[in-house]
Amino acid sequence: MFKATAFALSLLTGVSAYGADEPKWLTDARAREGKILKPTEIRSKDGWFKARVPGKLVGIIEKVEGSYTVELDIGADVNVACEVYPEGINLANALRVTFGNLIKSSEKSQGKVDLRVLEASDAGAHGAVPYLSLTWLYRVAAADGARVGALKQFAMEKGPAGVYCAHNEFGYTKSFAAVTRAFAESLEAVTTGLATYYTEISTFSMAGQEVGVAVATLERDSEGDTRARQMTAMLIATTDGAVQSQDSERIDWLRPDGSLINSSNTDVSNGEVENSLSLQRDEGTWIVDGEVQGKAVKAQLPKDSQPGTWVIQAQQLRALLAEPDAVGREHSIGIWLAANPDKLTVEKTKILARLGDNQFSARGEFGGIGADLKLDKASGTPSGAEIKVGPIDARLERIYVNGSF
Repeated sequence: MFKATAFALSLLTGVSAYGADEPKWLTDARAREGKILKPTEIRSKDGWFKARVPGKLVGIIEKVEGSYTVELDIGADVNVACEVYPEGINLANALRVTFGNLIKSSEKSQGKVDLRVLEASDAGAHGAVPYLSLTWLYRVAAADGARVGALKQFAMEKGPAGVYCAHNEFGYTKSFAAVTRAFAESLEAVTTGLATYYTEISTFSMAGQEVGVAVATLERDSEGDTRARQMTAMLIATTDGAVQSQDSERIDWLRPDGSLINSSNTDVSNGEVENSLSLQRDEGTWIVDGEVQGKAVKAQLPKDSQPGTWVIQAQQLRALLAEPDAVGREHSIGIWLAANPDKLTVEKTKILARLGDNQFSARGEFGGIGADLKLDKASGTPSGAEIKVGPIDARLERIYVNGSF
């Protein structure tokens, strides 16, 4: 339920548009592929990361201004360029910003970009590694005639690290996909992350097009406390040939019994921080501190508030679904959300029907938004959801789950 909230709210301003049939020369250009390349090991000069990817490394890999640049020759006229960020990236914003930078660079060197079309978007996971990808067509009105270009983009996170790759050339789609998948599967880095014991990845789609990804992870520290992280990253196409990006991260620290220690929430829209809030307990009172829409917020939750978490919600739903009379019953829990930071938002889930041995249909209500859910009996979390916001229908589908809690 929580991972759908930011996505559903972002749909209020999103519009998706796609182009019509294409000319044969464009189809032929996109069909170009190089030779099948064997994976080779690449390694940063300082030894921080290594991977096995198809292609020939160009130059050496050094850390400059916080990231490592990787250039790979895959047999095309233009090399694949990747960037590895040890501290991670906002997936959606990284794709939006880098395409914008390409447009600016093209206009400085060649001429005005008078047309750009988002040809395709995708969201998914290679195992436990979530990703977003975009494919663009653009036209430059140069002095000696118009030129058409194509850009393939890919952004992923693996543990704390983020990776961005791009290929600014028609064709070589399979070759580029092989490079990005290899990064996801083989990247090894020197990190001091916590021990992850649960991972869940879902995708968001509109009109059959994947537009976002949501990740929930549980990590345990040496003292037995859990870091519960939820991340969402979404890209919504607009009518002017661009995209809007929405990146959100929520981190709850939990005691071994699941009770909340503290919480933080950050929402970034088109690269700008919209919300940055923390929830801390001080002498029996829950204190909210931070900023919402650039305005300082300092508040207290009502007396005796007991903020729930998605972990407690899932555990309680799991217990409810195990009861023989689960159908028809309703579960509710008060959750602290950035959308209503000075109070708890009640999230209700009504069990509607049994769908086989391991699934139930349910109706969820949260913050004025409703969702038709498929609840997984084993985890107590949604394996799927359909959300309607105004005229827009959206779908959430879980594509990966590993571990238990």
